[in-house]
Amino acid sequence: MPKTLKFPPGFLWGASTSAHQVEGGNKNDWSEWEKSELRIKNLELKGLNPDDFISGRACDSYNRYEEDFDLCVKMNNNAHRLGIEWSRVEPEEGRFNMEAIEHYRKVLSALKARNIKTVVTLWHWSNPLWLAEKGGWTNKHVSEYFSRYVELIVKELGQYIDYWVVLNEPFVHIGHGYLTGKFPPNNKLSLAKIPELLNNLVNAHKKAYDIIHKNIKNAEVSLTFLTGYVEPARKWCPVEWLLAKIMSYIRNDYFFKKIKGHFDFIGVDYYHHDRIVFYPPFVRNKNKLVSDFGWEIYPEGIYHVLKGYAKYKKPILILENGVADAKDQYRKDFIVDHLKWVHKAISEGADVRGYFHWSLLDNFEWADGYGMKFGLHEVDRKTFKRTPRPSARVYGEICRRNGIEVN
Repeated sequence: MPKTLKFPPGFLWGASTSAHQVEGGNKNDWSEWEKSELRIKNLELKGLNPDDFISGRACDSYNRYEEDFDLCVKMNNNAHRLGIEWSRVEPEEGRFNMEAIEHYRKVLSALKARNIKTVVTLWHWSNPLWLAEKGGWTNKHVSEYFSRYVELIVKELGQYIDYWVVLNEPFVHIGHGYLTGKFPPNNKLSLAKIPELLNNLVNAHKKAYDIIHKNIKNAEVSLTFLTGYVEPARKWCPVEWLLAKIMSYIRNDYFFKKIKGHFDFIGVDYYHHDRIVFYPPFVRNKNKLVSDFGWEIYPEGIYHVLKGYAKYKKPILILENGVADAKDQYRKDFIVDHLKWVHKAISEGADVRGYFHWSLLDNFEWADGYGMKFGLHEVDRKTFKRTPRPSARVYGEICRRNGIEVN
C-alpha cells in the first residue's frame, strides 16, 4: 500500500530558468563568444552543426513569458526561479535601459498575478560586453560596477522579488571560464591569479547583500552553489578519505565561509556525486545509471549535501536539481527518488523550504548547446511550441499534494 510523504506547510515548489538560456536575443559576452570564428571552426572540425551551439532566440521567453508562467500554474507551482540579464539593463557602461527594466517589471508582475513567489538571479554567468572588454570579473572595479546595477534593480524591481540570488555558481565560472577554457572568456589564468578573481566575486556578493538589506530590511538574500556529495571510494584508505574531505570543503563550504554574515539562506544546486580515488582522474563513480550528459544519477547524494548544510542553521532552497534526459525515461523516477532523500533530510532536521526542478523548458545548455534536454517541457526550436513531458504531469501532481507517494 503506497504512503504519502508530506512536505512542510508552505513548502515552495517550482522550476528554474536563467535569462540567457531561455530569453533569446541577448547581446553579451556569451552571445558573441558563441559565434566567434575559432569556436565555429572547432565545432565544424568535430562534425557538429554550429547552429546547435548558438543561443539565438533560445526559447523566445522574452516574448513568451506569460505562456511559460501558465505552464508553472498547470504544474501547481507556487514559486519560480528566473534571471535578470545584466547586459539588457546596462548595455553600455553607466547607461541604463529603462525599457528593459519595464520589461522585467511586467515579467515579475505576471508571476505575482499568478500568486507565484519570485526567486530572482542577478548574475547567471553572462556579462555586458563593455564589462567583458574591461576584463570581466578580473577587473579590480567589478564589484563597484555590479553594485551600481544591483542598486537599480533594488530601486526599480525590489518590491516584486521574494528571494534574491546574487550570484549563480561562481566556482563554475572560475573553473570553465579561466581554467578549462570551456566557457568565455576562455582566458586561462595562472593559479596564482585565481584568488584575486575569487575575491572579486566575494566582494561583489557582500556589497550586493548590503545594498539589498539597506533598502529592504527583511529581504532574503543569498547565492546558489553547485554542490556535490564527495566521498572516498574506499573509506579505509586515509589518502582518499583526506582528498574527499578537502574536495567536499572546497566545493560545498569554502565560498559560504568567505561570505559569512552575508547570506540569509543556502541555495543548493545538486547534480553530482564523486567517489574519490588517489590516482588520476581521481573520480571513479560506479555509474550504474547516467544521464545524457554522462553524469551519474545518485539521489542519495542530495541527502548528504543537505545534512552537511544543516550546520549553518539557515533555511535551504534547492534551486536546481534535474537530469539531461531527452527521452524522459529517467526524469519521473529521478524527481521522486531525490525527493525521498530530501524528505529524509527534513525529517532529520535540515530546514529545507523549497525544491526547484531544472528546468522548466528545454533550453540553451551553455557550451553544450541545444543537445542536452533538461526540460519538463519540450520546446520546438522552429515554432517554439511548448509540450509537457510525462514527467511534468508527475511533478505537477507532487506539487499539488505537497508530497510524494512511496511504496
